[in-house]
Amino acid sequence: MKKYRFLAILLSFLLLLSLAMPCFAEPEQSTEPTESTEEPATTPEDLPDSFGRPEPLKESIFATTYKALAKAAVLVELNSNTIVFAQDMDKKLYPASLTKIMTCMLALEHGNLDDILTVSDTALQNLNIYGSTVGLQEGEEISLRELLYCIMISSANEGCNVIGEYISGSIESFVKAMNDKAAEIGMKNTHFANAHGLHDDDHYTTAHDLAILACWAWQNLQFREFCTTVEHTVPATNKSEARYLQTTNHLTSTHETDRYYYENAQGIKTGFTTPAGGCLISTCSNGEMAYLTVVCGCETLYDAESNPLDMRFLETIDLFNFGFRRYDFVQVLSDLAMLEQCQVNNGLSNRVLVHAAESKEVLLPVNYDPALVSLRLDYSQGNVLQAPLAEGQKVGVVTAYYDNIPLVSADLVTLSAVGSHQSVQVDAVTAEGDSGIWSDLMHYWYLTIPFAVVLFLVILLLIIRAVNVHRAKKRAKRRRRNAARRRTYD
Repeated sequence: MKKYRFLAILLSFLLLLSLAMPCFAEPEQSTEPTESTEEPATTPEDLPDSFGRPEPLKESIFATTYKALAKAAVLVELNSNTIVFAQDMDKKLYPASLTKIMTCMLALEHGNLDDILTVSDTALQNLNIYGSTVGLQEGEEISLRELLYCIMISSANEGCNVIGEYISGSIESFVKAMNDKAAEIGMKNTHFANAHGLHDDDHYTTAHDLAILACWAWQNLQFREFCTTVEHTVPATNKSEARYLQTTNHLTSTHETDRYYYENAQGIKTGFTTPAGGCLISTCSNGEMAYLTVVCGCETLYDAESNPLDMRFLETIDLFNFGFRRYDFVQVLSDLAMLEQCQVNNGLSNRVLVHAAESKEVLLPVNYDPALVSLRLDYSQGNVLQAPLAEGQKVGVVTAYYDNIPLVSADLVTLSAVGSHQSVQVDAVTAEGDSGIWSDLMHYWYLTIPFAVVLFLVILLLIIRAVNVHRAKKRAKRRRRNAARRRTYD
């Protein structure tokens, strides 16, 4: 009896082991390459080098009543690449030292940051004695890296000429490269006449073009390093002691004054000449939205106590506040929302649910009317689909509209697969030879084999139990017969 009990325990253990097998089965290997549907988190290292042509800026469909005091202004939401405010953005104006953004980008694109450059006599010519400088001297040797700190932090005009001669051989050739790059990235109303931005009637641009330039440059990690640094020490050179540089952007530093400091503001560049007025391009992010501002032609005003007010900083602060208060991201497409049941011809099911392949958000005013948001489904081959259909198969496009103005689109896909009657008939013919069923069973071997083992063990246990019961009955019958014989003899 103990022998049979031990066998039952052993078989029970094997039964539990077989039930656990699917948990450790190796997943089926596909012969087709697969792509991850999960998008990696964006990190600074993922940002492009941005030496190519940038995406065109989109203009918001929503009108604004805001009025800037600058001659021209643009406010761009960087995550959506959308201009949410513009004032005279295509008006011809002078960029002043905002020019240095292009100079820096060409240096990054064509130069080596560790190269040592020698200041020439020609690089120090034709500069305004009142212009920004770090006091470079003829024959001074300095690396390209340190020169870029000089032009982006302290706006060194002579440093731009040194860079131009290093990159292109001459300042004239470098200016041509600046204009070629401007055309390449879509600055349609810009012409550069020098590398630094000192006034020249033939050196002009627009706030729109400056926004294109700054958005393109901002994607470059090396550019960000130079344009967001608020203080830096240039090591001593063969002609100079160490130079200590401090940013001219008071939004990002309180060294000279805290009147204009704006939390989370970063970079990019200040500019000023008398014809250009005060100019500034800067960025700011609150973690959800990120804005880039361009203001040009700002004046210096005075408060009630006759203190000067640098309006390029105040105008930028007002634009940041306007953007953060006025706009927010709203999800208008969801991959979890079932949009409708579409009719299916020749299918095992006559209906299939469809939904957006991905969720999408758009930038909308915080006071937008949800009732004006609508979805439009456009099927590729009419509103009646033809079976067979695969799960997730694209059958059209879904577009979100606001007051009949298109906002964003996504692929329209099926929620589940729908087989056709014809495919069922083919499967039935295949099943006549049993090869179709056997193929299906082998396809899911990690389920069918453990199930078969479990079934076999259950049947075996039932057989053993039946044998044990039969033997127990025979023993009981023998005992009764022996007991009857003893009573007879007694």
